[in-house]
Amino acid sequence: MKKITLALLGMLSAMGWSQTTYNSTDFASINDTFIVSNATTLAALDFTVAGPNVAWDYSALSPNTQDNLLWENPNSTGYKTSWCFSNNYLFNCNSQFNANFNLATKQLEGLQIQGFGLTNAYMHSKLSTATFANKMIGANVTVTGLTLPFTVTYTVPDVLYQFPMNYSDTYSNPTTLAFDLNTLNVPLSYNSVGTRANEVEGWGSLITPFGTFASVLKLKSTLTEDITVVLQGQTTTQTQTTISYKWFDPAYGIPVLEVSGQEVAGVWTPTTATYIDIQRCLPPVALFVNFPVAADYDPTTQTASVSFINLSSNFDVSDWDFGDGTAHSSVKNPTHNFTCPGNQQVTLTVTNSFCDPDETDTITIPVLITDTQNAFTTGVTVSDISLTADRTLTGTTYQWLDCDNGNAVIVDATGPSYTPTVTGNFAVQLTTNGCTAVSDCYAWTNLATPNFYDNSGMRLYPNPTTGQLELPQGSLQVTKVYVYNALGMLVGNSLDLSANATGVYLVRLETQKGLFTQKVIKE
Repeated sequence: MKKITLALLGMLSAMGWSQTTYNSTDFASINDTFIVSNATTLAALDFTVAGPNVAWDYSALSPNTQDNLLWENPNSTGYKTSWCFSNNYLFNCNSQFNANFNLATKQLEGLQIQGFGLTNAYMHSKLSTATFANKMIGANVTVTGLTLPFTVTYTVPDVLYQFPMNYSDTYSNPTTLAFDLNTLNVPLSYNSVGTRANEVEGWGSLITPFGTFASVLKLKSTLTEDITVVLQGQTTTQTQTTISYKWFDPAYGIPVLEVSGQEVAGVWTPTTATYIDIQRCLPPVALFVNFPVAADYDPTTQTASVSFINLSSNFDVSDWDFGDGTAHSSVKNPTHNFTCPGNQQVTLTVTNSFCDPDETDTITIPVLITDTQNAFTTGVTVSDISLTADRTLTGTTYQWLDCDNGNAVIVDATGPSYTPTVTGNFAVQLTTNGCTAVSDCYAWTNLATPNFYDNSGMRLYPNPTTGQLELPQGSLQVTKVYVYNALGMLVGNSLDLSANATGVYLVRLETQKGLFTQKVIKE
């Protein structure tokens, strides 16, 4: 039986209703971890109430999802080298990096935009005795199967807080963020110029589903931005105002409650609420995206690489079935190499093992693997002497079929080319990388061909002959011999025609470099 240990609720303290101060030393530090719940049903609650000695009661918040918020050492996020290189700090990288950043948090697991992927995004920040500011974003971008790290430094850092934080404090700071991913073959550029205005507009007590916080400060933060986005050559501009209300308790390194939303035409609408909480058993919801949206099969590598972003919620275990018979993957955000084109039914199952019993959810989405180079063609070329499969991928196996006999297997017809011995309709079954397809049926009526000599000077002699045929010395090695009569019937598999009746024959030779066919007269 799983044991769920609940955190001690009831945060009432002897401080009573006195107002508090929040200092930089109260803020989070490296390795601090917080469980936060996210709620979206907010319309019935008023988050705008401000002033002194307020009793805010938001116990009606209902969590939909939960996350673990971890504050990390910026040196461990993997973006230091990229940042130093982009800023030409080649010989003083460590000192410059550590002077600029001392805290980092993961912002998102992944994002798919217009066929390219953005993953493992981290915000890199600087906490000082006077301020806390966001200064750089590091992320991985994936395009056509290649993943590269990139960093974006704020032209003007975004100062989220000034310390010490006291009731009635007001201040504002400019912020600018711009980046251009076109140098990474991603058709996206972004530019934001804004101002963040903060006001500590209230103090009092706060109740959330987690418990009661006896002495908190309420901060109103208004971020107004002029944003320009150029995506795929199309430019979009907008002015956006985001208002966030945050409640701070000195005992916690992050806001114990944060509610955000957009203000449009003077009306603010809350859209998200995040608050410190205990771990809860919430039903998992499976969801993922893939990029590229349609991966193209590469005949050289004989694969198509697809990356997956797990957008599921309330889970701690992932199980991926890529629909192609390969082993499952438990990686959260895997990359998989498909070896066959077509629609692959990819299934993700996520589990919340905190629940007792475990709770799971599953989603299946078709992932398209294209074949623009037609490497998996099922076409057949019909010539005077044979039927030849057009597919030439290494490792392909062939089996010719008799369409007029229910696609019956033709014994020993397992090469890329086949010369029927009777008039009829024929197809070929092709198998590459374990993927099997059958061509259309092709009619075969031509059982006689003109005399032919290839450019190697290869020929059969004597012609006419009374029996044994010979090849010039140094000719190509013959692997198979077929002798057909004038009706197209296979009457022998040897160059010795001594036992054959007088007449005209078609002798077909298979060599290591191809086919050779010659008309021979038997006297």
